[in-house]
Amino acid sequence: MKLFTEHTQQQGVSYMEHLVFAVGIAVRLFSSAIIFILHGIFPFVDIRKDLDLEATRNYLDEQNEWIEGMKENKSAAISI
Repeated sequence: MKLFTEHTQQQGVSYMEHLVFAVGIAVRLFSSAIIFILHGIFPFVDIRKDLDLEATRNYLDEQNEWIEGMKENKSAAISI
């Protein structure tokens, strides 16, 4: 059981929060990768604005801020 909880406890999230977080990032990156592959093969296929490099970078930054916030909240709760 420790295999499933050690990392999530270090991150300050539950198993389900971690699962949703990781799968969400994977789906987003997979979607962006597919559209870039299609665009590479078929240059006339437009890259949607919400899947371009800037939007993907912004999404990853937001997700990183969320997980860092979870760590901070855990640290604050422990120190109280």
